[in-house]
Amino acid sequence: MTRVLVVEDEPDIALGIEHDLRLDGHDVEVLGNGEHAIDRVGRSGPFDLIVLDVGLPGKDGFEVCRDLRRSGALTPIIVLTARDHEADKVLGLDLGADDYVTKPFSPAELRARIRSLLRHRLEWHGDGARLDRELRSAAAVQERLFPQSRPPISTLDYIGYCQPALRVGGDYYDYLALGPERVALVLADVAGKGVSAALVMAALQGCIRAHAVQHDGECDVVLRMANRQLYQATDAKYATLFYAVYDGVSRELHYVNAGHPPPLVARRGELIALESACTPIGLFEHIDPVPRSLQLYPGDRLLLYSDGVTEAMNAGSVELGAARIAEILPAPGCGSAVAIRDTVLSALRLHTAQCPPSDDVTLIAGVVQ
Repeated sequence: MTRVLVVEDEPDIALGIEHDLRLDGHDVEVLGNGEHAIDRVGRSGPFDLIVLDVGLPGKDGFEVCRDLRRSGALTPIIVLTARDHEADKVLGLDLGADDYVTKPFSPAELRARIRSLLRHRLEWHGDGARLDRELRSAAAVQERLFPQSRPPISTLDYIGYCQPALRVGGDYYDYLALGPERVALVLADVAGKGVSAALVMAALQGCIRAHAVQHDGECDVVLRMANRQLYQATDAKYATLFYAVYDGVSRELHYVNAGHPPPLVARRGELIALESACTPIGLFEHIDPVPRSLQLYPGDRLLLYSDGVTEAMNAGSVELGAARIAEILPAPGCGSAVAIRDTVLSALRLHTAQCPPSDDVTLIAGVVQ
Protein backbone atom coordinates (compact mmCIF):
# COMPACT_ATOMS: atom_id res chain seq x y z
CA MET A 1 0.00 0.00 0.00
CA THR A 2 1.35 3.40 -0.99
CA ARG A 3 1.83 6.06 1.69
CA VAL A 4 0.56 9.54 0.79
CA LEU A 5 1.07 12.63 2.92
CA VAL A 6 -1.53 15.38 2.42
CA VAL A 7 -0.46 18.80 3.72
CA GLU A 8 -3.56 21.01 3.58
CA ASP A 9 -4.83 23.50 6.20
CA GLU A 10 -8.45 23.75 4.94
CA PRO A 11 -10.26 20.91 6.78
CA ASP A 12 -12.97 20.34 4.16
CA ILE A 13 -10.48 20.06 1.29
CA ALA A 14 -8.13 17.87 3.34
CA LEU A 15 -10.97 15.55 4.33
CA GLY A 16 -12.17 15.26 0.73
CA ILE A 17 -8.68 14.42 -0.58
CA GLU A 18 -8.14 11.90 2.22
CA HIS A 19 -11.48 10.19 1.52
CA ASP A 20 -10.83 9.94 -2.24
CA LEU A 21 -7.31 8.60 -1.80
CA ARG A 22 -8.38 6.01 0.74
CA LEU A 23 -11.01 4.80 -1.72
CA ASP A 24 -8.18 4.41 -4.25
CA GLY A 25 -6.39 2.14 -1.77
CA HIS A 26 -3.75 4.53 -0.41
CA ASP A 27 -2.59 4.86 3.19
CA VAL A 28 -3.16 8.59 3.85
CA GLU A 29 -1.85 10.90 6.56
CA VAL A 30 -3.05 14.51 6.81
CA LEU A 31 -1.22 17.48 8.33
CA GLY A 32 -2.17 21.16 8.30
CA ASN A 33 1.20 22.78 8.98
CA GLY A 34 4.28 23.03 6.76
CA GLU A 35 6.85 22.75 9.54
CA HIS A 36 5.09 19.68 10.92
CA ALA A 37 5.22 18.14 7.44
CA ILE A 38 9.01 18.64 7.19
CA ASP A 39 9.47 17.13 10.64
CA ARG A 40 7.17 14.21 9.81
CA VAL A 41 9.04 13.33 6.61
CA GLY A 42 12.33 13.50 8.49
CA ARG A 43 11.11 11.24 11.31
CA SER A 44 9.05 8.63 9.49
CA GLY A 45 11.09 8.18 6.37
CA PRO A 46 9.99 8.80 2.79
CA PHE A 47 6.37 8.78 1.74
CA ASP A 48 5.47 7.53 -1.72
CA LEU A 49 3.89 10.87 -2.63
CA ILE A 50 3.13 14.27 -1.05
CA VAL A 51 0.12 16.46 -1.87
CA LEU A 52 1.18 19.93 -0.72
CA ASP A 53 -0.96 23.05 -0.44
CA VAL A 54 0.85 26.35 -1.08
CA GLY A 55 -1.22 28.51 1.29
CA LEU A 56 -0.11 26.95 4.57
CA PRO A 57 0.31 28.79 7.89
CA GLY A 58 3.89 29.40 8.96
CA LYS A 59 6.01 27.99 6.17
CA ASP A 60 4.11 28.06 2.90
CA GLY A 61 4.14 25.20 0.43
CA PHE A 62 6.93 26.71 -1.66
CA GLU A 63 9.23 26.85 1.39
CA VAL A 64 8.28 23.32 2.42
CA CYS A 65 9.02 22.02 -1.07
CA ARG A 66 12.38 23.80 -1.14
CA ASP A 67 13.38 22.53 2.31
CA LEU A 68 12.38 18.95 1.53
CA ARG A 69 14.47 18.93 -1.64
CA ARG A 70 17.43 20.50 0.14
CA SER A 71 17.24 17.76 2.75
CA GLY A 72 17.56 15.14 0.01
CA ALA A 73 13.92 14.01 -0.12
CA LEU A 74 13.09 12.58 -3.56
CA THR A 75 9.40 11.90 -2.91
CA PRO A 76 7.13 13.09 -5.77
CA ILE A 77 5.27 16.29 -4.80
CA ILE A 78 2.00 17.65 -6.23
CA VAL A 79 1.46 21.30 -5.29
CA LEU A 80 -2.08 22.63 -4.75
CA THR A 81 -2.78 26.35 -4.96
CA ALA A 82 -5.61 28.78 -5.52
CA ARG A 83 -3.26 30.89 -7.60
CA ASP A 84 -3.26 30.43 -11.35
CA HIS A 85 -0.37 32.72 -12.24
CA GLU A 86 2.31 31.29 -14.51
CA ALA A 87 5.09 32.64 -12.29
CA ASP A 88 3.75 30.67 -9.31
CA LYS A 89 3.65 27.46 -11.34
CA VAL A 90 7.20 28.02 -12.54
CA LEU A 91 8.38 28.76 -8.99
CA GLY A 92 6.80 25.59 -7.62
CA LEU A 93 8.35 23.41 -10.31
CA ASP A 94 11.74 25.11 -9.97
CA LEU A 95 11.68 24.45 -6.21
CA GLY A 96 11.23 20.73 -6.84
CA ALA A 97 7.52 20.04 -7.31
CA ASP A 98 6.68 17.31 -9.82
CA ASP A 99 3.18 18.51 -10.73
CA TYR A 100 0.86 21.44 -10.13
CA VAL A 101 -2.93 21.51 -9.65
CA THR A 102 -4.90 24.75 -9.37
CA LYS A 103 -7.87 25.07 -7.00
CA PRO A 104 -10.73 24.46 -7.50
CA PHE A 105 -9.78 21.12 -8.98
CA SER A 106 -11.57 17.98 -10.04
CA PRO A 107 -11.00 15.13 -7.53
CA ALA A 108 -10.89 12.72 -10.48
CA GLU A 109 -8.10 14.77 -12.11
CA LEU A 110 -6.10 14.89 -8.87
CA ARG A 111 -6.40 11.11 -8.43
CA ALA A 112 -5.32 10.61 -12.05
CA ARG A 113 -2.27 12.82 -11.59
CA ILE A 114 -1.38 10.93 -8.42
CA ARG A 115 -1.68 7.58 -10.21
CA SER A 116 0.50 8.90 -13.01
CA LEU A 117 3.25 10.08 -10.65
CA LEU A 118 3.16 6.83 -8.68
CA ARG A 119 3.37 4.82 -11.91
CA HIS A 120 6.42 6.83 -13.01
CA ARG A 121 7.92 6.40 -9.55
CA LEU A 122 7.73 2.62 -9.93
CA GLU A 123 9.48 2.93 -13.29
CA TRP A 124 12.15 5.15 -11.74
CA HIS A 125 12.62 2.62 -8.95
CA GLY A 126 13.08 -0.15 -11.51
CA ASP A 127 15.64 1.88 -13.42
CA GLY A 128 17.32 2.85 -10.17
CA ALA A 129 17.55 -0.78 -9.05
CA ARG A 130 19.13 -1.79 -12.34
CA LEU A 131 21.58 1.10 -12.13
CA ASP A 132 22.39 0.17 -8.55
CA ARG A 133 23.18 -3.42 -9.58
CA GLU A 134 25.38 -2.22 -12.42
CA LEU A 135 27.24 0.19 -10.15
CA ARG A 136 27.79 -2.56 -7.60
CA SER A 137 29.25 -4.76 -10.33
CA ALA A 138 31.42 -1.90 -11.58
CA ALA A 139 32.66 -1.22 -8.04
CA ALA A 140 33.60 -4.90 -7.64
CA VAL A 141 35.50 -4.83 -10.95
CA GLN A 142 37.30 -1.64 -9.98
CA GLU A 143 38.23 -3.12 -6.61
CA ARG A 144 39.97 -5.96 -8.44
CA LEU A 145 41.92 -3.46 -10.53
CA PHE A 146 43.68 -2.20 -7.43
CA PRO A 147 46.78 -4.22 -6.50
CA GLN A 148 45.91 -7.42 -4.66
CA SER A 149 49.44 -7.96 -3.32
CA ARG A 150 52.61 -5.98 -2.72
CA PRO A 151 55.87 -6.91 -4.46
CA PRO A 152 58.30 -7.71 -1.62
CA ILE A 153 60.92 -4.98 -1.14
CA SER A 154 63.33 -5.60 1.73
CA THR A 155 64.01 -1.91 2.43
CA LEU A 156 60.50 -0.50 2.06
CA ASP A 157 57.41 -1.02 4.19
CA TYR A 158 54.49 0.33 2.17
CA ILE A 159 50.71 0.14 1.80
CA GLY A 160 47.98 1.79 -0.29
CA TYR A 161 44.35 2.79 0.21
CA CYS A 162 41.51 4.10 -1.95
CA GLN A 163 37.94 5.04 -1.04
CA PRO A 164 35.83 6.45 -3.91
CA ALA A 165 33.40 9.25 -3.04
CA LEU A 166 30.80 7.46 -5.17
CA ARG A 167 30.49 3.74 -5.92
CA VAL A 168 33.32 4.02 -8.42
CA GLY A 169 35.87 6.77 -8.88
CA GLY A 170 38.71 8.22 -10.88
CA ASP A 171 41.52 7.86 -8.32
CA TYR A 172 43.81 4.89 -8.40
CA TYR A 173 47.03 3.63 -6.93
CA ASP A 174 49.24 0.77 -8.05
CA TYR A 175 52.42 -1.15 -7.27
CA LEU A 176 54.23 -2.75 -10.20
CA ALA A 177 57.01 -5.30 -9.78
CA LEU A 178 59.86 -4.34 -12.10
CA GLY A 179 62.36 -6.96 -10.97
CA PRO A 180 64.12 -8.04 -7.80
CA GLU A 181 64.04 -5.19 -5.28
CA ARG A 182 62.45 -2.75 -7.75
CA VAL A 183 58.89 -1.49 -7.61
CA ALA A 184 56.93 1.25 -9.39
CA LEU A 185 54.59 3.29 -7.20
CA VAL A 186 51.71 5.01 -9.00
CA LEU A 187 49.04 7.39 -7.78
CA ALA A 188 46.71 9.18 -10.19
CA ASP A 189 43.57 11.30 -10.02
CA VAL A 190 41.36 11.55 -13.10
CA ALA A 191 39.33 14.76 -13.28
CA GLY A 192 35.74 14.17 -12.21
CA LYS A 193 34.07 11.35 -10.33
CA GLY A 194 31.79 8.43 -11.03
CA VAL A 195 31.57 6.08 -13.97
CA SER A 196 33.21 8.23 -16.66
CA ALA A 197 36.24 8.92 -14.46
CA ALA A 198 36.44 5.22 -13.55
CA LEU A 199 36.54 4.20 -17.22
CA VAL A 200 39.37 6.65 -17.90
CA MET A 201 41.16 5.40 -14.80
CA ALA A 202 41.00 1.80 -16.02
CA ALA A 203 42.40 2.76 -19.43
CA LEU A 204 45.17 4.81 -17.84
CA GLN A 205 46.10 2.00 -15.48
CA GLY A 206 46.27 -0.47 -18.35
CA CYS A 207 48.57 1.84 -20.32
CA ILE A 208 50.98 2.30 -17.43
CA ARG A 209 51.08 -1.40 -16.64
CA ALA A 210 51.80 -2.16 -20.30
CA HIS A 211 54.82 0.15 -20.47
CA ALA A 212 56.27 0.13 -16.94
CA VAL A 213 58.41 -2.99 -17.24
CA GLN A 214 59.52 -2.21 -20.79
CA HIS A 215 60.71 1.24 -19.73
CA ASP A 216 61.94 0.43 -16.24
CA GLY A 217 63.69 3.47 -14.82
CA GLU A 218 62.49 5.74 -17.63
CA CYS A 219 59.74 7.45 -15.67
CA ASP A 220 59.44 10.29 -18.17
CA VAL A 221 58.89 7.85 -21.06
CA VAL A 222 56.09 6.06 -19.20
CA LEU A 223 54.48 9.42 -18.48
CA ARG A 224 54.64 10.45 -22.15
CA MET A 225 52.98 7.16 -23.15
CA ALA A 226 50.18 7.72 -20.64
CA ASN A 227 49.72 11.31 -21.79
CA ARG A 228 49.46 10.31 -25.44
CA GLN A 229 46.84 7.65 -24.76
CA LEU A 230 44.74 9.93 -22.56
CA TYR A 231 44.94 12.83 -25.01
CA GLN A 232 43.95 10.69 -27.99
CA ALA A 233 41.26 8.61 -26.31
CA THR A 234 39.27 11.17 -24.34
CA ASP A 235 37.69 14.56 -24.79
CA ALA A 236 38.31 17.19 -22.09
CA LYS A 237 39.55 14.59 -19.57
CA TYR A 238 42.85 14.92 -17.80
CA ALA A 239 44.60 13.41 -14.80
CA THR A 240 47.24 14.34 -12.29
CA LEU A 241 49.79 11.56 -11.95
CA PHE A 242 52.75 10.72 -9.74
CA TYR A 243 54.91 7.87 -11.02
CA ALA A 244 58.00 6.64 -9.18
CA VAL A 245 60.43 3.73 -9.27
CA TYR A 246 62.00 2.68 -5.98
CA ASP A 247 65.29 0.74 -5.97
CA GLY A 248 65.39 -1.37 -2.84
CA VAL A 249 69.15 -1.91 -3.07
CA SER A 250 70.32 1.69 -3.46
CA ARG A 251 67.22 3.16 -1.75
CA GLU A 252 66.90 5.66 -4.58
CA LEU A 253 63.53 7.01 -5.67
CA HIS A 254 63.25 8.07 -9.32
CA TYR A 255 60.04 9.93 -10.11
CA VAL A 256 58.00 12.27 -12.27
CA ASN A 257 55.12 14.41 -11.08
CA ALA A 258 52.50 15.61 -13.57
CA GLY A 259 50.42 18.21 -11.75
CA HIS A 260 49.81 15.99 -8.72
CA PRO A 261 49.82 17.21 -5.10
CA PRO A 262 53.45 16.85 -4.05
CA PRO A 263 54.16 13.65 -2.10
CA LEU A 264 56.02 14.22 1.15
CA VAL A 265 59.16 12.68 2.61
CA ALA A 266 59.71 13.21 6.35
CA ARG A 267 63.32 12.90 7.48
CA ARG A 268 64.53 13.81 11.00
CA GLY A 269 62.88 17.20 11.29
CA GLU A 270 63.02 17.88 7.55
CA LEU A 271 60.04 17.70 5.20
CA ILE A 272 60.75 17.25 1.48
CA ALA A 273 58.00 17.91 -1.08
CA LEU A 274 58.26 16.09 -4.42
CA GLU A 275 56.88 18.94 -6.50
CA SER A 276 55.27 18.74 -9.91
CA ALA A 277 57.45 19.55 -12.89
CA CYS A 278 54.91 19.42 -15.73
CA THR A 279 51.23 19.80 -16.51
CA PRO A 280 48.65 17.10 -15.81
CA ILE A 281 48.45 14.47 -18.53
CA GLY A 282 45.79 14.53 -21.23
CA LEU A 283 45.59 18.32 -21.62
CA PHE A 284 48.12 18.63 -24.42
CA GLU A 285 49.32 16.33 -27.18
CA HIS A 286 52.94 16.64 -26.05
CA ILE A 287 54.37 17.13 -22.58
CA ASP A 288 57.91 17.41 -21.32
CA PRO A 289 58.12 15.69 -17.93
CA VAL A 290 61.24 16.27 -15.86
CA PRO A 291 62.59 13.08 -14.22
CA ARG A 292 64.04 13.56 -10.76
CA SER A 293 65.73 11.39 -8.14
CA LEU A 294 65.92 11.42 -4.37
CA GLN A 295 68.23 9.39 -2.16
CA LEU A 296 66.24 7.89 0.70
CA TYR A 297 67.60 6.66 4.04
CA PRO A 298 66.42 4.24 6.71
CA GLY A 299 63.69 5.90 8.79
CA ASP A 300 62.46 8.17 5.98
CA ARG A 301 58.68 8.28 5.74
CA LEU A 302 56.87 8.68 2.45
CA LEU A 303 53.28 9.72 1.75
CA LEU A 304 51.61 9.94 -1.66
CA TYR A 305 48.03 11.26 -1.59
CA SER A 306 45.27 12.63 -3.77
CA ASP A 307 43.67 16.04 -3.26
CA GLY A 308 40.62 14.26 -1.83
CA VAL A 309 42.67 13.98 1.38
CA THR A 310 43.79 17.58 1.80
CA GLU A 311 40.64 19.15 0.32
CA ALA A 312 38.19 17.15 2.45
CA MET A 313 35.77 19.65 4.02
CA ASN A 314 33.96 19.78 7.33
CA ALA A 315 30.50 21.22 7.97
CA GLY A 316 31.96 24.72 7.93
CA SER A 317 33.47 24.22 4.43
CA VAL A 318 37.00 24.24 5.91
CA GLU A 319 39.51 21.94 4.21
CA LEU A 320 41.72 19.52 6.13
CA GLY A 321 44.70 21.13 4.38
CA ALA A 322 48.22 20.09 3.42
CA ALA A 323 49.59 21.62 6.62
CA ARG A 324 47.72 19.04 8.72
CA ILE A 325 49.14 16.19 6.61
CA ALA A 326 52.62 17.67 7.03
CA GLU A 327 52.12 17.52 10.80
CA ILE A 328 51.00 13.89 10.76
CA LEU A 329 53.82 12.33 8.76
CA PRO A 330 56.71 12.98 11.21
CA ALA A 331 54.57 12.25 14.29
CA PRO A 332 56.09 9.76 16.78
CA GLY A 333 53.27 7.25 16.29
CA CYS A 334 53.76 6.98 12.52
CA GLY A 335 56.67 4.57 12.43
CA SER A 336 55.09 2.12 9.99
CA ALA A 337 53.19 2.34 6.72
CA VAL A 338 50.00 1.06 8.39
CA ALA A 339 50.34 3.62 11.20
CA ILE A 340 50.74 6.48 8.71
CA ARG A 341 47.70 5.33 6.73
CA ASP A 342 45.53 4.88 9.80
CA THR A 343 46.56 8.20 11.35
CA VAL A 344 45.77 10.11 8.16
CA LEU A 345 42.39 8.41 7.81
CA SER A 346 41.60 9.04 11.48
CA ALA A 347 42.40 12.75 11.07
CA LEU A 348 40.23 12.80 7.97
CA ARG A 349 37.25 11.23 9.75
CA LEU A 350 37.64 13.53 12.74
CA HIS A 351 37.77 16.61 10.51
CA THR A 352 34.84 15.78 8.26
CA ALA A 353 32.68 14.22 11.02
CA GLN A 354 29.36 13.26 9.38
CA CYS A 355 29.91 15.19 6.13
CA PRO A 356 29.71 12.99 3.03
CA PRO A 357 32.98 12.77 1.05
CA SER A 358 33.23 15.25 -1.80
CA ASP A 359 36.09 13.49 -3.58
CA ASP A 360 37.91 10.17 -3.77
CA VAL A 361 40.48 9.56 -1.02
CA THR A 362 43.63 7.74 -2.11
CA LEU A 363 47.10 7.36 -0.64
CA ILE A 364 50.25 5.29 -0.50
CA ALA A 365 52.26 5.37 2.73
CA GLY A 366 55.78 4.01 3.16
CA VAL A 367 58.69 3.80 5.59
CA VAL A 368 62.24 3.10 4.41
CA GLN A 369 63.92 0.25 6.32
